[in-house]
Amino acid sequence: MTTLTLRRMKDDFIVSGPDIEPGRFKSRREAKDWCATKYPGSPIKEIGADASQRRSRAMPRKGPLREASKTLAS
Repeated sequence: MTTLTLRRMKDDFIVSGPDIEPGRFKSRREAKDWCATKYPGSPIKEIGADASQRRSRAMPRKGPLREASKTLAS
């Protein structure tokens, strides 16, 4: 099974792999659809800022809701 790499360079999305020639697409959806039709079941590794798991930057809750959850956990 071929592992495909999807990355964004300027305004295009590039799909490459060890045994395929790089392909250039205008949208991420178009690139992923191409990967799914040409290489079904192959994993797609995304490289770039959008590839990482985003974590919430919200502050933790304070007040009665947080204190109530502590009493439930005890």
